[in-house]
Amino acid sequence: MGPPGDFTDFVLIKGMGFVRYGVVLTGDQREGADLAKEALSCLEGPRSGNADSFIGTTMTRLYVSSRRRRRPPSIPASDITAHGGDPEVWRQLEELPALPRAVIILRSYGGLSNEEIAKVLDLPLSTVRDQTVPFRQDDLLRTLDAAAATAQPADLLSDLARLRRRRGRRRLRSAAVAGLALATIAGVAVLVRPTIAAPAAPLSATARPEPSTVGLATAAQEVWPHAVSMLPARSADGLVYQPAVAIDDRRVVLLAQRRLGYDDVRLDVYDAGTGRLTRFAKLPGDDETRRFATDGRFVVWSALSLREDDTLETRFWRVPVKGGRPRLVTKAAQGDALAPSQTHFQLGGGYLLWNTDKAIYRLPLSGRGRREKVREGLRLLEWPWAADLSGRTLTDLETGRSRELVTRERGLARCSPDWCVERNAISGLMTARRTDGSGSVELPGSTTEGPILNRFVVLRLRAGLKVIKDLRAGTLATFDPAEPALTTSLGDRTAQGTLLAWSDSAGRDLWVLNLKAVR
Repeated sequence: MGPPGDFTDFVLIKGMGFVRYGVVLTGDQREGADLAKEALSCLEGPRSGNADSFIGTTMTRLYVSSRRRRRPPSIPASDITAHGGDPEVWRQLEELPALPRAVIILRSYGGLSNEEIAKVLDLPLSTVRDQTVPFRQDDLLRTLDAAAATAQPADLLSDLARLRRRRGRRRLRSAAVAGLALATIAGVAVLVRPTIAAPAAPLSATARPEPSTVGLATAAQEVWPHAVSMLPARSADGLVYQPAVAIDDRRVVLLAQRRLGYDDVRLDVYDAGTGRLTRFAKLPGDDETRRFATDGRFVVWSALSLREDDTLETRFWRVPVKGGRPRLVTKAAQGDALAPSQTHFQLGGGYLLWNTDKAIYRLPLSGRGRREKVREGLRLLEWPWAADLSGRTLTDLETGRSRELVTRERGLARCSPDWCVERNAISGLMTARRTDGSGSVELPGSTTEGPILNRFVVLRLRAGLKVIKDLRAGTLATFDPAEPALTTSLGDRTAQGTLLAWSDSAGRDLWVLNLKAVR
């Protein structure tokens, strides 16, 4: 690790990130902090390689090998709910043994592949693949972020000094970390990215959060003041707001629910130009709203509905951007392989568009007409652009013109017309590369979304802190406030994430970053 001063700086800068990861792993605030201290106590001496990765991997292996969870998790469901999580998801996670819980967290929270998880935990690949969960990925991530947000500030340096005085590090190393080679495992570093700043003093419950600077990433309120709005977290009649979709650079559609994540009632619109909230559309029936999209003329959303025979079907509804009564576009039974995806669809040229395994399909937004195949062997990226299944060419579906995707190489994950994001499977480092091969941008942390609007990527630096990178301008901004009084972020209800939002711990104010308003 280097001289003693280097170790002290490392703990001050990154320590709380490890504590948060420990809380997520164990489900217990005290056990999570103890786990971070044990792993940090192994790192005092000189060491080459990625220290973040070493700590993350050590914590995970210690947790699994020592069968932690000696007492029931200490984080109550009410705290999970208060930080935007799902208490039912948290209850199911509490019931899992250590091994499947660790696998699920590495996969969902850390974004690791099954192959990387198998290396981290030294398990057969088949064992890792068998660990699944019955709930949605969005709900799981939101709940794990909520658990991380409950972590309490800890005086790690003092505790580490007491730990070293009480016992040496040899017993810990020989018991659980024998043979752990830092150079062979680097993927867990994305789970415990540094906090970038020493923990701030908590705000009072009544204090309004002020924009803050965290390391090199400045709060979005300061970087893009014209794109960030603060509005009530609840409507005048007490409904809870959740961001749905940005119509344009001023208007934002909000999903109004009786409680966060449940019982959809209606859609409202917030106009940043006037600061007014108005009714937009009443949601039909008891449908469970899933995803939204807009083309500037219509707002379209998917919803799950229970039919009379107790089977599920997906319905797609549309409303003009000026508001009005919802009109049904189409509906499809569950299991229809060629039906529109309820979670990944786009609008373009007056059509609802979606991907199947080997083709792009479309349906008129008027609801009159049948689904038709647009192109075989293509995957829709961002209208009107699509990529071939091998990832070697980009095609403009409006003009029919194609161009080579120059940067296609192993590790590339997600692409937009101008950018592809790749993750090095060995180091875990993220890079955004231009699709024409003209340049690249190194990315801190791990990507959770993007490229969005052919320009932005959302990056996870640590539990409870995410940043957004503007690839065009090179700007880096936080949209999760660093203060402990604030909840973790809320994404919008689109497949591409044009809105990012967060709220205060009391649930009074909702801060919304509209990426369409970024100049």
